[in-house]
Amino acid sequence: MNRDSRKVTEEAWLICPNWTEVRRFTKNKNNKDKFFEYMFIDSGIVVGSSGEAPPLMKTRKEIKIDEARKEYQQLITAGWQVTEPRW
Repeated sequence: MNRDSRKVTEEAWLICPNWTEVRRFTKNKNNKDKFFEYMFIDSGIVVGSSGEAPPLMKTRKEIKIDEARKEYQQLITAGWQVTEPRW
């Protein structure tokens, strides 16, 4: 995904407004479901005052790609910003 959440790319990163949490959206390339595509959403906590270290990954969930698009758009609406890969 990118700024246009209807497009699916291999990976997209968002960072929260206060720069304490990141989310990585990645397409599940090994999906066995023939009817639906899935994405992983990894959440991590930013480590250090300026984020010089990779974030500490806290959670991973796998959801249908349409649900991932909705979550991505909700985060953008809530003030999250597109960021560079963090790990």
